[in-house]
Amino acid sequence: MQPTQYPQQWQNQHIYPSLDSSVLEADMSLARASLDELSDFIGTLGLVRDQADALQDFLREVRLRAQRIRNIGWNVAVLAASKGSQDALDPLAKQLASRARALNADLFKALAPVEDLMLGLPAAEFEHLIQDPLLGEEDYRLRHERRLQDQRLPVEAEQLVIGLGTDGLHGWGNLYNDLVGKIRLTIAGQEMGLAQASNLLSSPDRALRREAFDAISAGWAGEQETVAAILNALNGWRLELARQRGKTRLLDALDVSCHQSHIDRATLDTLMAETHKARGLGQRALALMAGKLGISDLGPEDLFAPPPAATSRTIPFEEAIEIIAQAFAAFDSEMGAFARMMAERGWIDAAPTPNRRTGAYCTKFADPVEPRVFITYAGTMDNVITLAHELGHAWHNWLIRDLPMSQRSYPMTLAETASIFAETLVRSALFEQAQTQEQRQAIAWAEADGAATFLVNIPARFAFEQALVAERQKGYVSATRLCALTDEAWGTWYEGSLVRYHPLFWAAKAHFSIAGFGFYNYPYLFGYLFSLGVYHQLMSRKAAGETNVAQAYRALLRDTGRMSAEELVEKHLGQDIREATFWQGSLALVADAVTRFEQTQG
Repeated sequence: MQPTQYPQQWQNQHIYPSLDSSVLEADMSLARASLDELSDFIGTLGLVRDQADALQDFLREVRLRAQRIRNIGWNVAVLAASKGSQDALDPLAKQLASRARALNADLFKALAPVEDLMLGLPAAEFEHLIQDPLLGEEDYRLRHERRLQDQRLPVEAEQLVIGLGTDGLHGWGNLYNDLVGKIRLTIAGQEMGLAQASNLLSSPDRALRREAFDAISAGWAGEQETVAAILNALNGWRLELARQRGKTRLLDALDVSCHQSHIDRATLDTLMAETHKARGLGQRALALMAGKLGISDLGPEDLFAPPPAATSRTIPFEEAIEIIAQAFAAFDSEMGAFARMMAERGWIDAAPTPNRRTGAYCTKFADPVEPRVFITYAGTMDNVITLAHELGHAWHNWLIRDLPMSQRSYPMTLAETASIFAETLVRSALFEQAQTQEQRQAIAWAEADGAATFLVNIPARFAFEQALVAERQKGYVSATRLCALTDEAWGTWYEGSLVRYHPLFWAAKAHFSIAGFGFYNYPYLFGYLFSLGVYHQLMSRKAAGETNVAQAYRALLRDTGRMSAEELVEKHLGQDIREATFWQGSLALVADAVTRFEQTQG
């Protein structure tokens, strides 16, 4: 029987037939006309402000109108970004993305007076309005934002920030994406883009890995002044905005980040302190991996090396889907069926394309609510785990598709919980099913690699960004200095586990150039350790005979957009993540994984 053949490029024609379709243009025209009408309607706010019943009806009408406009803007933005991921140089995708950003920015500018009202209402008046079923859908979001009411600028200034950000702040992030698509490399006599070159870092051939690493580094070296300008512009913007907002109470960059991540600063401080104490686990994993590879001079080009047993194993895309689906199904049958559905419907884009962006991600359309996964699939075990990671995000989005849009928006900290939980399901299933020592070694290798990534590499990124923000407060940070800051951060966390570091990592890693978020990296560490704790608790309950663990996990994910991380853990796990005990429990599981890896290498 022939295996199922899945499409490996997105099938988005039912959203819009093409980027230049008349249907899309009609929707954009409708959205623009509706936005003009909405702006006029919001202009009447002063007439109803002091009439409780009229104000409630007014706010309901604003929300319904805005939602229709936002759905169009969201869908067009996702479609344009999707095409831009396949081909970062596509001119129509760039143009359409710009139009969608402008529409969304203009919508939020129009809504600024209403947002200002809701965030500044006296408590009694707010409590009365939020009892309305429709307005109450934004209960958690509004309460969360009201905590920073003292950071709000006057309405006109908020509108200016939103408007300038479209081509200012976000323009720098778009420039970085253009660079990713533009850079061409020659490796082993073949010309390729960064996405294909990055997959070669997982090659079993160390000489090829080194050639790919050197080519990627050289490519970014040629663009380092541009990337330095991008990082300075992004961080300069954030710092200046914080200064303007902080006339009453100045928040530092990490305070702002924690608010965006829906965690307390105490939670982040405890997480990083406990991880620093445990960094030796990641370093130990690297040493064990180096020994197995027979390498005495482990370098950054070796960080994605596969285990020696996997030297010639290429996993077809269809087999990867089946591996993931079976692992998901062992925990939740619907989760397994969902993974196959994603592939069958063409909701995964995996085939290499010219000018393709690097990395992998999950996104979603707003109407209909459908997730999409992007990955450049080359058949490595690392690709399989990455695909499982993104399908974990997609499952999260699928589970909450019936919720109001404001409750379908969750912070990165909790987003990464779903993705890494999915990774853990796949790794655990593969280890249990392994029939040979080589197979067990391969899975244990993946667990050890995770320990090294999350306990060393991710914190090094965090330390670099802390240093970058601190220096940007004093002035422009040069490319040379950015390289030095990277080496210092890697030295703090990798210490002697590598013989050399990756001074251009700040340029090569897209996470530092994402416009919408500073400190994009620590949520991965949070998600890694949090998901391990969730996984361990749920599996213990399943082993004890409980039959509703899949439903308990679904319930946890459905709450991620309507409570803080601390509230979520208290409700579903009965623990306090501001305390070290929670993280120590997860780190003990990492220690077990590293020990298991050591034992399988004999």
